[in-house]
Amino acid sequence: MRSILRVSGRKIPAAVLFTALLAAGTSTAWAKKATYIRPVIQSFPAAGIQSVVIENLDGPVTVRTSQTQVIKVEILIHAAGADKTFARTLTRQLIFKPHVVVSQLRIVGHYPTRQFRNYGYPYMKAFLGFFHGTDTNQYLGQTIHVRAKGNSKSIVLWAHIRISLPPDVSIYVRNIYGNLTARCYGPAGKGLFDAFTSAGNILVYDPKWAHLNLQSDYGAVKFPRGLGVINDAKIDTHFGGTYLYLQPGATGKIYARKSLGFLHNSFTKAHFINQHGEHVMVLGDGHGPIVHIKMKVGSLHLERGVGR
Repeated sequence: MRSILRVSGRKIPAAVLFTALLAAGTSTAWAKKATYIRPVIQSFPAAGIQSVVIENLDGPVTVRTSQTQVIKVEILIHAAGADKTFARTLTRQLIFKPHVVVSQLRIVGHYPTRQFRNYGYPYMKAFLGFFHGTDTNQYLGQTIHVRAKGNSKSIVLWAHIRISLPPDVSIYVRNIYGNLTARCYGPAGKGLFDAFTSAGNILVYDPKWAHLNLQSDYGAVKFPRGLGVINDAKIDTHFGGTYLYLQPGATGKIYARKSLGFLHNSFTKAHFINQHGEHVMVLGDGHGPIVHIKMKVGSLHLERGVGR
């Protein structure tokens, strides 16, 4: 059955409409894009949910923990095109249907990858600078190209995902392009924050989870307000540094591996000790978070925090 869309009271086959609109969108008029944002908002009782899974192609993800019994999901689907009709219609082609499977809340973005294989993310250059933005990725079984803003081959379609949840609920984020930000409030929890982005920075403010597993292929990992209450953390960057802003009296152990980069220490008089190719630093009495850092190209920065 062919997909049918209604525009201005007329029924038009989706393939015909998109072919025409995309042709218009890649003309010289593409430089003056119209934008449209479609929200998807849902809430779920936290009781019985043990984990949340988020999968998205491009766009930022913002996580907030608090003392709450409700998991709130807000998705802002952004699209742009030569006119408002194209942008509004395009947002309808990106489908998010958050739902619970047994004890897991799943939030997965289903992009129109059969019609479109090239996507333009407007903020790509903003967080990578040097990266020119034509990349090939696998997303839900499809080969997708994500390109820089203004590329005539691509459509502009992305989503900003926001979620709030208690820190006892584990959360897994798999993102291709976009920054990941976690802002944590309320009591400590026993959950896990497991996050990956292929291109983007990961920022974690005062984490309340017990365990962290963070990975960015192109981007930095930063803790602007210290390590919070975590027991352990694993940080892996391919091209990007790690920044730990620690409060006075912070204790724990840091294990760092790097291929190309430096170890900058502006926090303590302690020094890294090389143990079989791994650089180890003991903070205070050593009791506290255990942090394993692996960087291929990037530096570790230990800095003094500026307060909470």
